[in-house]
Amino acid sequence: MGELILFSIPSLIYFLIKGGTKRRGRERIAGRLGITWGAPSSYLWALALLVPLGALGYLAITLMPDTAIQAPGVTVAAVTSVAAAITVAARAVGEETLFRGLIGGVLFRRLGFMRGNLLQALVFLVPHLLLLLVDPAMWPILPVQFLAGLLLGWLRHRSASVLPGAVTHAAANLGAGLLAN
Repeated sequence: MGELILFSIPSLIYFLIKGGTKRRGRERIAGRLGITWGAPSSYLWALALLVPLGALGYLAITLMPDTAIQAPGVTVAAVTSVAAAITVAARAVGEETLFRGLIGGVLFRRLGFMRGNLLQALVFLVPHLLLLLVDPAMWPILPVQFLAGLLLGWLRHRSASVLPGAVTHAAANLGAGLLAN
């Protein structure tokens, strides 16, 4: 839950600074951040993305040696309780809020979709590079994270909302975590 709060702080600050005091300004900034429901068809696209993202996540986990997955400090999103599931889902929502909502939203507007999406996916990859410090054998997760960033960025752009991507991201992480046990 702490990661959800931590990842949401930059978006909250952006909202408070840019939103102003008028309702119309706040609604405009919420839209820029992707804090909207999105069209129902966006959730169908989210469901369609769940299959390849889940399969890629599972493939990455199977390519990592057991010694890397069982190293101290590595959780690989293991879902062993309801609390762990909530934590995994909250982390995914927080990542979508920061990486696709704030960072992706700004980059899409300033650089266009193609360059903005590529750059936000690279930014999304940066914190995942820290896994290599734990064990270099965890490298298979990196291409999956990059591809997930691209696909979820595409969904954010298409839907103008972070919610469909957050649902997909959380479901894919939960599925991979359940399969990792």
